[in-house]
Amino acid sequence: MEAPSPCTPPSPIEIAGYPATALELDLGPRRVRLYAVRALESLVDRGALLRGEAEPPYWAHLWSGARVLASYLARFVPLAGRRVLEIGCGLALPGVTAASCGADVTLVDVAPEALAFATASAAANGVRCAAVTGDFMRLAPTQRFDLVLAAEVAYDRERWLELAAVCGRHLAAGGVTYLADGYRTDTRGFYAALAARGLDVHAIDVRAAEEGRPTPLRIAAIRRPALKRRGTPRPVL
Repeated sequence: MEAPSPCTPPSPIEIAGYPATALELDLGPRRVRLYAVRALESLVDRGALLRGEAEPPYWAHLWSGARVLASYLARFVPLAGRRVLEIGCGLALPGVTAASCGADVTLVDVAPEALAFATASAAANGVRCAAVTGDFMRLAPTQRFDLVLAAEVAYDRERWLELAAVCGRHLAAGGVTYLADGYRTDTRGFYAALAARGLDVHAIDVRAAEEGRPTPLRIAAIRRPALKRRGTPRPVL
């Protein structure tokens, strides 16, 4: 997928107190407009980060996993009319892409600023997404979706068991979680947690350009196995 190109708004704008720029992203069969923080590097206090006095604004970075997952959805996944949840959405490129393809999308993130940018991006594409501020691990267990999207959220080892539970808990019958793993850490333990919950994982490994260098990425489709009926062989997915 080609790198995003800046699309200059008619006048300087701010979203949630941050200077914003509009990007046009080519996702193959679809182009999506996405608002991002302009000159993000200049707004980060690197000294405070190194001293442990501040958290990096993870939500504001356009992660390679989000770009690859959005492109995969636009190219290969039927989305029209489907109920979609994006967890830890950040700028929400996958969720906004799904909405632009006709899905009914709910976005969840702990950062209200992220949801402000995501909502603006949805509007720029002529669609809307429901936005929920909070920890996606704490969503009501009764909520069900046809698709759950997760781009580069498997970075905290201490929460892998919870994340594995979320990947299956919010799926409707026949639903799929699509997860983009940017290999920012060793995630083998996370896939073991998925297997321990009886979830089926089918994955493809790809490479994406990140800062001019090829970067490994994984797109994983996570499903709850179909119930096995007595005397009926379980289908191979």
